[in-house]
Amino acid sequence: MVREILRPATVREALRMGRRPGAAWLGGGTWLNAPGAGRAEVLVSLERLGLGKVERAGTVCRLGASATLQQIVDSRDAPPAVRRAAALTAARTVRNMATLGGELGLRPPGSVLIPVLLALDAQVLLAGRLSALGLEEHCRGREGGLVLGVRIDHPLPCAVEALSITSRSRRTLVVAVGLRVGPDGALRGVRIAAGDGCGLMLRLRSAEEAMEGRPPMPDEEIGNLVRDAFWPNPDMHASGAYKRHMAGVLAADLVHALAGGTP
Repeated sequence: MVREILRPATVREALRMGRRPGAAWLGGGTWLNAPGAGRAEVLVSLERLGLGKVERAGTVCRLGASATLQQIVDSRDAPPAVRRAAALTAARTVRNMATLGGELGLRPPGSVLIPVLLALDAQVLLAGRLSALGLEEHCRGREGGLVLGVRIDHPLPCAVEALSITSRSRRTLVVAVGLRVGPDGALRGVRIAAGDGCGLMLRLRSAEEAMEGRPPMPDEEIGNLVRDAFWPNPDMHASGAYKRHMAGVLAADLVHALAGGTP
């Protein structure tokens, strides 16, 4: 039961207040209000910290932790794949409240946004930490803390596809691909990330390495590389074998779409 809501004016105050027993940081509150989300007694609101910006400076994009998913959808400064991923997350009414910080802090199992950010080599900005933390490391839970936002340096052309049983059900599979095509027609900076809808979200590095520096492979070869690198968990909607198969199909489609300039 919530007994108190605190509204710090600085990040330092927010960190201090967040150390209180039973405290939780509050962005949009969509997850804190969800069943099974825990029983915070003190909410530390981030509304006064100025973390709601989505901005681009040169080749660097920064997304503030308090930016809502709908704000990201509507922003021309966010990479197109990030906007699409945010649009594939929940309904608009929820997106108007849910924040980027909440998505990264709680890492919902069916997240579409996190695989896209993995494919874009996103860095997580944490309060009290001088250097940014790679999103992969953040997802492994080695270091927590108050998320201030995300930085994407030199974002690659990127595309994403997500499967679900219905438009309202949780995503059962997400595949995101980022790459550039060199003057010689070879793929450069290949990034492939996948999520299995059960909490597994990772880069498929062996598939990336096999495709790096080569022209686009046939669909079957790409599919096999992805299937060899991805071992998803089954759920009530799909078996692990089906998810592996579809991950290969989607990855091949995305690679060829990006290589052809039509993500």
